[in-house]
Amino acid sequence: MRLYQNRLKRIKPYLFAGVGYDMDWHINIHPNNDTLSLAKFTGYSNGTTSHSNSFSSGLTFNLLYDTRNNSLNPLPGWFYDIILRINPQILGSQNNWSSLYLDARKYISFNEAHQNTLAFWSYFWTTLGTNPPYLDLPAIGWDSYQRSGRGFYPSRYSGRTLFDLEAEYRRSITADELLGFVVFANMNSVPEAGTEDFDFVHAAAGAGLRVKFNKHSGTNVCVDVAASKGYWAIYLNLGEAF
Repeated sequence: MRLYQNRLKRIKPYLFAGVGYDMDWHINIHPNNDTLSLAKFTGYSNGTTSHSNSFSSGLTFNLLYDTRNNSLNPLPGWFYDIILRINPQILGSQNNWSSLYLDARKYISFNEAHQNTLAFWSYFWTTLGTNPPYLDLPAIGWDSYQRSGRGFYPSRYSGRTLFDLEAEYRRSITADELLGFVVFANMNSVPEAGTEDFDFVHAAAGAGLRVKFNKHSGTNVCVDVAASKGYWAIYLNLGEAF
Protein backbone atom coordinates (compact mmCIF):
# COMPACT_ATOMS: atom_id res chain seq x y z
CA MET A 1 0.00 0.00 0.00
CA ARG A 2 1.44 3.34 -1.06
CA LEU A 3 0.23 6.84 -0.20
CA TYR A 4 2.11 9.90 -1.50
CA GLN A 5 0.76 13.43 -1.07
CA ASN A 6 2.54 16.75 -1.71
CA ARG A 7 1.54 20.36 -1.20
CA LEU A 8 3.46 22.81 -3.38
CA LYS A 9 3.37 26.61 -3.63
CA ARG A 10 4.66 28.69 -6.53
CA ILE A 11 7.46 30.94 -5.35
CA LYS A 12 8.26 32.39 -8.81
CA PRO A 13 7.28 31.52 -12.42
CA TYR A 14 7.81 27.79 -13.06
CA LEU A 15 9.39 27.24 -9.61
CA PHE A 16 7.52 25.50 -6.79
CA ALA A 17 8.44 24.40 -3.27
CA GLY A 18 6.58 22.52 -0.59
CA VAL A 19 6.28 19.59 1.77
CA GLY A 20 4.54 16.24 1.65
CA TYR A 21 3.93 12.90 3.27
CA ASP A 22 4.95 9.47 1.91
CA MET A 23 3.91 6.07 3.22
CA ASP A 24 4.93 2.60 2.00
CA TRP A 25 3.39 -0.43 3.73
CA HIS A 26 4.33 -3.93 2.58
CA ILE A 27 2.20 -6.68 4.12
CA ASN A 28 2.96 -10.40 4.56
CA ILE A 29 6.25 -10.40 2.66
CA HIS A 30 7.14 -13.88 1.43
CA PRO A 31 8.36 -15.70 -1.69
CA ASN A 32 6.15 -18.11 -3.59
CA ASN A 33 8.31 -20.91 -2.21
CA ASP A 34 8.59 -20.65 1.58
CA THR A 35 11.68 -22.87 1.57
CA LEU A 36 13.63 -19.92 0.13
CA SER A 37 15.24 -17.56 2.64
CA LEU A 38 14.61 -14.01 1.42
CA ALA A 39 17.41 -12.59 3.54
CA LYS A 40 19.90 -15.08 2.12
CA PHE A 41 18.64 -14.67 -1.44
CA THR A 42 18.74 -10.84 -1.39
CA GLY A 43 21.80 -10.52 0.83
CA TYR A 44 19.84 -7.96 2.83
CA SER A 45 18.43 -8.52 6.30
CA ASN A 46 16.08 -5.59 6.90
CA GLY A 47 12.49 -6.09 5.73
CA THR A 48 13.04 -9.62 4.42
CA THR A 49 11.80 -11.74 7.32
CA SER A 50 9.31 -14.25 5.94
CA HIS A 51 5.63 -13.38 6.48
CA SER A 52 6.56 -10.05 8.06
CA ASN A 53 5.49 -6.48 7.29
CA SER A 54 7.56 -3.37 6.59
CA PHE A 55 6.33 0.16 7.18
CA SER A 56 7.93 3.46 6.18
CA SER A 57 6.32 6.79 7.01
CA GLY A 58 8.02 10.10 6.34
CA LEU A 59 7.97 13.75 5.44
CA THR A 60 9.17 15.03 2.08
CA PHE A 61 10.68 18.37 1.16
CA ASN A 62 10.12 19.20 -2.49
CA LEU A 63 11.58 21.63 -5.02
CA LEU A 64 10.07 21.59 -8.53
CA TYR A 65 10.91 23.53 -11.70
CA ASP A 66 8.57 22.88 -14.63
CA THR A 67 8.31 24.87 -17.87
CA ARG A 68 6.08 22.32 -19.65
CA ASN A 69 2.62 23.49 -20.72
CA ASN A 70 1.21 19.97 -20.72
CA SER A 71 2.27 17.16 -18.40
CA LEU A 72 0.18 14.47 -20.16
CA ASN A 73 1.89 15.01 -23.52
CA PRO A 74 4.81 17.31 -22.73
CA LEU A 75 5.62 20.16 -25.05
CA PRO A 76 9.13 21.61 -25.35
CA GLY A 77 10.58 22.57 -22.01
CA TRP A 78 12.39 21.45 -18.89
CA PHE A 79 11.36 19.56 -15.77
CA TYR A 80 13.43 19.26 -12.57
CA ASP A 81 12.26 17.65 -9.34
CA ILE A 82 14.20 17.29 -6.09
CA ILE A 83 12.66 15.26 -3.24
CA LEU A 84 14.26 14.72 0.15
CA ARG A 85 12.35 12.12 2.16
CA ILE A 86 12.94 11.67 5.92
CA ASN A 87 11.40 8.61 7.63
CA PRO A 88 11.72 8.89 11.43
CA GLN A 89 10.52 6.26 13.85
CA ILE A 90 8.40 8.92 15.55
CA LEU A 91 6.12 8.84 12.46
CA GLY A 92 5.83 5.04 12.59
CA SER A 93 8.77 3.95 10.43
CA GLN A 94 10.48 0.77 11.57
CA ASN A 95 13.89 2.43 11.18
CA ASN A 96 15.24 5.95 10.85
CA TRP A 97 16.27 6.40 7.23
CA SER A 98 16.12 8.96 4.43
CA SER A 99 16.32 9.12 0.64
CA LEU A 100 17.11 11.67 -2.05
CA TYR A 101 15.46 11.67 -5.48
CA LEU A 102 16.73 13.88 -8.34
CA ASP A 103 14.67 13.94 -11.55
CA ALA A 104 15.54 15.83 -14.77
CA ARG A 105 13.68 15.83 -18.12
CA LYS A 106 14.15 17.73 -21.38
CA TYR A 107 11.82 17.93 -24.40
CA ILE A 108 13.06 19.12 -27.80
CA SER A 109 10.55 19.84 -30.60
CA PHE A 110 11.58 19.85 -34.26
CA ASN A 111 8.17 20.95 -35.61
CA GLU A 112 5.75 23.25 -33.76
CA ALA A 113 2.79 22.24 -35.96
CA HIS A 114 3.05 18.46 -35.56
CA GLN A 115 4.42 16.00 -33.05
CA ASN A 116 8.10 15.55 -33.79
CA THR A 117 9.79 15.49 -30.41
CA LEU A 118 12.86 14.05 -28.76
CA ALA A 119 12.45 13.52 -25.01
CA PHE A 120 15.04 12.68 -22.36
CA TRP A 121 14.52 11.54 -18.78
CA SER A 122 17.12 10.84 -16.12
CA TYR A 123 16.84 10.27 -12.40
CA PHE A 124 19.22 9.53 -9.55
CA TRP A 125 17.74 7.92 -6.44
CA THR A 126 19.74 7.09 -3.33
CA THR A 127 19.18 6.19 0.31
CA LEU A 128 20.74 8.12 3.18
CA GLY A 129 21.45 6.61 6.57
CA THR A 130 21.08 2.93 7.39
CA ASN A 131 18.59 0.09 7.26
CA PRO A 132 15.82 1.13 4.86
CA PRO A 133 13.43 -1.82 4.31
CA TYR A 134 14.42 -3.96 1.32
CA LEU A 135 11.24 -3.21 -0.65
CA ASP A 136 11.74 0.55 -0.15
CA LEU A 137 15.22 0.57 -1.67
CA PRO A 138 15.55 2.42 -4.99
CA ALA A 139 14.40 0.01 -7.72
CA ILE A 140 13.70 0.24 -11.43
CA GLY A 141 9.98 0.79 -12.05
CA TRP A 142 9.36 2.02 -8.49
CA ASP A 143 9.56 5.75 -9.18
CA SER A 144 6.59 7.81 -7.95
CA TYR A 145 4.36 7.02 -10.95
CA GLN A 146 5.91 3.63 -11.74
CA ARG A 147 6.66 4.59 -15.35
CA SER A 148 10.42 4.01 -15.60
CA GLY A 149 12.24 1.00 -16.99
CA ARG A 150 9.92 -0.20 -19.75
CA GLY A 151 11.33 -3.56 -20.81
CA PHE A 152 12.44 -4.58 -17.31
CA TYR A 153 10.52 -6.65 -14.79
CA PRO A 154 9.47 -4.19 -12.03
CA SER A 155 12.17 -3.96 -9.32
CA ARG A 156 14.42 -6.29 -11.36
CA TYR A 157 17.35 -4.10 -10.35
CA SER A 158 17.48 -2.48 -6.92
CA GLY A 159 20.06 -1.22 -4.47
CA ARG A 160 20.93 1.62 -2.15
CA THR A 161 21.42 3.81 -5.23
CA LEU A 162 19.87 3.71 -8.71
CA PHE A 163 20.70 5.69 -11.84
CA ASP A 164 18.29 5.62 -14.80
CA LEU A 165 18.52 7.28 -18.24
CA GLU A 166 15.77 7.15 -20.88
CA ALA A 167 15.28 8.64 -24.35
CA GLU A 168 12.21 8.60 -26.62
CA TYR A 169 11.47 9.89 -30.12
CA ARG A 170 7.80 10.81 -30.72
CA ARG A 171 6.33 11.38 -34.20
CA SER A 172 2.83 11.80 -35.61
CA ILE A 173 1.78 9.51 -38.48
CA THR A 174 -1.38 11.25 -39.74
CA ALA A 175 -1.78 14.97 -40.46
CA ASP A 176 -4.55 15.30 -37.85
CA GLU A 177 -2.26 13.58 -35.29
CA LEU A 178 -4.87 10.91 -34.60
CA LEU A 179 -2.13 8.30 -34.96
CA GLY A 180 1.51 8.46 -33.97
CA PHE A 181 4.44 6.29 -32.98
CA VAL A 182 7.38 6.32 -30.58
CA VAL A 183 10.70 4.51 -30.32
CA PHE A 184 12.62 4.51 -27.06
CA ALA A 185 15.55 3.10 -25.15
CA ASN A 186 16.60 3.16 -21.52
CA MET A 187 19.42 1.98 -19.31
CA ASN A 188 20.03 1.78 -15.58
CA SER A 189 22.71 0.82 -13.11
CA VAL A 190 22.84 -0.07 -9.42
CA PRO A 191 25.95 -0.63 -7.26
CA GLU A 192 27.13 -4.19 -6.82
CA ALA A 193 26.70 -5.77 -3.39
CA GLY A 194 29.90 -5.65 -1.40
CA THR A 195 31.82 -3.24 -3.64
CA GLU A 196 29.19 -0.49 -4.10
CA ASP A 197 30.63 0.05 -7.60
CA PHE A 198 28.50 0.63 -10.70
CA ASP A 199 30.03 -2.26 -12.65
CA PHE A 200 27.14 -3.07 -15.00
CA VAL A 201 24.72 -1.14 -17.21
CA HIS A 202 21.37 -2.77 -18.03
CA ALA A 203 19.66 -1.72 -21.27
CA ALA A 204 16.20 -2.09 -22.80
CA ALA A 205 14.46 -0.75 -25.91
CA GLY A 206 11.05 -0.71 -27.54
CA ALA A 207 8.46 0.99 -29.73
CA GLY A 208 4.85 2.00 -29.43
CA LEU A 209 1.67 3.21 -31.11
CA ARG A 210 -0.19 6.40 -30.14
CA VAL A 211 -3.91 7.05 -30.66
CA LYS A 212 -5.27 10.50 -29.79
CA PHE A 213 -7.76 10.23 -26.94
CA ASN A 214 -8.42 13.93 -26.35
CA LYS A 215 -7.31 16.56 -28.86
CA HIS A 216 -7.89 19.45 -26.44
CA SER A 217 -5.50 18.10 -23.80
CA GLY A 218 -3.28 16.19 -26.24
CA THR A 219 -3.79 12.98 -24.27
CA ASN A 220 -2.85 9.76 -26.09
CA VAL A 221 -3.73 6.13 -25.57
CA CYS A 222 -0.32 4.47 -25.51
CA VAL A 223 0.52 0.86 -26.44
CA ASP A 224 4.22 0.02 -26.07
CA VAL A 225 6.28 -3.15 -26.48
CA ALA A 226 9.70 -3.23 -24.81
CA ALA A 227 12.34 -5.85 -24.14
CA SER A 228 15.58 -6.42 -22.28
CA LYS A 229 17.77 -9.49 -21.89
CA GLY A 230 15.48 -12.39 -20.97
CA TYR A 231 12.29 -10.33 -20.62
CA TRP A 232 9.69 -8.45 -22.65
CA ALA A 233 6.33 -6.84 -21.90
CA ILE A 234 3.40 -4.87 -23.34
CA TYR A 235 2.46 -1.58 -21.67
CA LEU A 236 -0.88 0.23 -21.83
CA ASN A 237 -1.06 3.84 -20.64
CA LEU A 238 -3.21 6.94 -20.88
CA GLY A 239 -0.61 9.68 -21.32
CA GLU A 240 3.08 9.41 -22.06
CA ALA A 241 5.51 7.52 -19.84
CA PHE A 242 7.31 10.81 -19.12
